[in-house]
Amino acid sequence: MKKLFLLLFFTSYLFGCATCQLMIPTAEVKIDIASENKKVTNIRMEWGFSDLYTSEIVTQYDKNKNALLDKDELEVILKAKLDYLLPKKMLTQIKYAKQDQDAIELTPKYQNFTLVMQNERLVFFYDAALNLDIDDKAMLSFVFEDDESYFGFVVTRLSVAKSGLYHTKNLYLFSASVLFSHTPLEEESKQPEEKPLPKEKTETKETSFEENILQESIAKIKSLFTSIKDEKNPLTYIALLFFAYTYGLIHALGPGHGKTIVASYFLSNDKSYSKALFISLAIGVVHTFSAFLLTLFIYFIVDTFLAQFMDNAVFYTTKISALIIIAIALYLISKKFQAYKQSKKVSAYKFSSTPHVQTCVCPSCKVDKNTTDMALIISAGIIPCPGTVTIFIFSLSLGLYYAGFLSALVMSLGMSTIIFFSALLSVAIRRKTAQSSTHLKKYLEYASLTLILLIGILLLFA
Repeated sequence: MKKLFLLLFFTSYLFGCATCQLMIPTAEVKIDIASENKKVTNIRMEWGFSDLYTSEIVTQYDKNKNALLDKDELEVILKAKLDYLLPKKMLTQIKYAKQDQDAIELTPKYQNFTLVMQNERLVFFYDAALNLDIDDKAMLSFVFEDDESYFGFVVTRLSVAKSGLYHTKNLYLFSASVLFSHTPLEEESKQPEEKPLPKEKTETKETSFEENILQESIAKIKSLFTSIKDEKNPLTYIALLFFAYTYGLIHALGPGHGKTIVASYFLSNDKSYSKALFISLAIGVVHTFSAFLLTLFIYFIVDTFLAQFMDNAVFYTTKISALIIIAIALYLISKKFQAYKQSKKVSAYKFSSTPHVQTCVCPSCKVDKNTTDMALIISAGIIPCPGTVTIFIFSLSLGLYYAGFLSALVMSLGMSTIIFFSALLSVAIRRKTAQSSTHLKKYLEYASLTLILLIGILLLFA
């Protein structure tokens, strides 16, 4: 039983959405440094976005439905990007350090912004104009970072034009540096072109399997939407619902949808299997409707950059969810403490040796079921799923309102299936421990409620 208890908690993921992470655009950054007469005059930056992100942008901004981003559409996207990037100095920190001196941050003039489609991928260019004299053994460093996590970065290239300066460079994740010298460096010929990249490639492969599955699933669902509009074949509807349900299963198997919270809730409270089914289904439905309402708001009202607005919505709903989770945990801990305290008083005057059964509903043994159940459903389902939002937006853009809502609803059933199995296992464990040991049941309840409280705190301050 101890092994099963530990397995349940330490193999469960925290309350985070896997697709949310995939929706954060990661840009491959290429840096080209122009120099002459031992002076850096300009730095050309290139951000190349992934196929998945490009596909989502095309879906959201392709107003004439030609499956391309025309000049006018690219200008709208570029303006939205610059509205966010310029006040944050292009999310670019450039520092210069002379030998044996502290680094100073440079303030280049950012200009010549261009957004284009190259090889079916979205590519963003801009210049950082400088007039910087380079001293011997001086270092120029770059860090690309977004404190609000709307963008992620990995530097894949740094090149320096030959102009009398010798150099050696180093790339690592979202940072890069180049050491200049007025004389040849012995290390220059030995320096690998991009030494840290094998490590970065390895890290990418670790997440590529899940990303590929979700990407292929969404692509298949989109193609079925297109087929429904063109052919109106009933078999296509069946295929759409099948892939939507499968996507919901795969999506819920990854981190997300409150499986840990649901499991902990059922470990700490006497609930029936039918209650586990109801709550699991309700979480899926709330999850779908929150995404549906957010999509309607974005599609018909909000005129802004979707990725930024989506992240804002997820951020604030996550904080609201965290507060609800903390409130649930504190309330249940208080009720449990009062119940055990009351049971000790009653035991001193007990005339019957018959123990209370699990279905006992006396004031000492129960909590306000409907209140805590509803709070759990809202807290676990209120955070909108970007994958579901994407499907809603695509269906709305094709005018397939009914098919979009139906597929999202079936997707929520797939998510609810996984949540239900998590709740089912918790109910079985609780009933087993309640029969074997009263003390073990008590420790299990408090441990479960403590875990719920910790998850709420982590969500609130993450």
